[in-house]
Amino acid sequence: MDEEPLKVPIAATIVAAYHSVFGRLGLFLELAWLPLLFLLAISLIPAALPADFAGDDDRLKALPGLVELLTGGLCLNAFAVRWHQVALYGGKAFLAGKAWLGPWGRFVAYTVAIYAAIGGVAVVLLLVTSSATDEEVSAATIVMPAIALAVSLPIWLGITRLSLVFPAAAAERPLRLGAAWRAMRGNTWRLVVAFFLACAPVALAALLAMAGAFAALGYAVGSAALESPPLGLYILRGLADTVANFLIVALGASVLVEFYKQLVLAPLES
Repeated sequence: MDEEPLKVPIAATIVAAYHSVFGRLGLFLELAWLPLLFLLAISLIPAALPADFAGDDDRLKALPGLVELLTGGLCLNAFAVRWHQVALYGGKAFLAGKAWLGPWGRFVAYTVAIYAAIGGVAVVLLLVTSSATDEEVSAATIVMPAIALAVSLPIWLGITRLSLVFPAAAAERPLRLGAAWRAMRGNTWRLVVAFFLACAPVALAALLAMAGAFAALGYAVGSAALESPPLGLYILRGLADTVANFLIVALGASVLVEFYKQLVLAPLES
């Protein structure tokens, strides 16, 4: 009979994650400022481009978004490596002696694999709709969200169950996919809930803060005026989004490290 898997406590994990991030805000800013500024600069490129920059070329129109996506992946992964290490070992003193390039390469590889899996689902759904008749497309618009959810949910749960590979890479003790899968047994949904409860308040706070700032300046969220806002508002929105993204990455990393400590490190040390 299989031994009952350890259940990681959700509430205690979230409290530990918030203490890890907001109890080290100075260190957070020290580690995040350079990739944050670089990512912010990239996010401002569309505001600097002329309105007719791409003309009717859809591929050229998508280029700034693609550059931002790739840059964001690299910058956020670079920060995530260091924050995983902070959450694992605490403080700043160890960072100078800890490898960064190797774990960062693993983080990027894992992220590319995740994007490829999600992109594969999107391509399949696109091919299905593009080969259908007008009547089939019209009918598919009703059921397509359900189909997309049914297809993508198992992929997201699979990715979540394998996510212990990230803190293991940061610790320079890489886990095989099978070992990561087994270690997470019975805790996948707990990790999903912990991620959501830890990160949703930051995302909501950023959204409410920006909505309040825009409303105070006479701009309603979702209005047509915000499609091409003044440069100052564009910078403000980009800064709020970027800071929120880094905080969410730090909180998510801290949550994941708590799971890693209890599911992987604790059994090894016992």
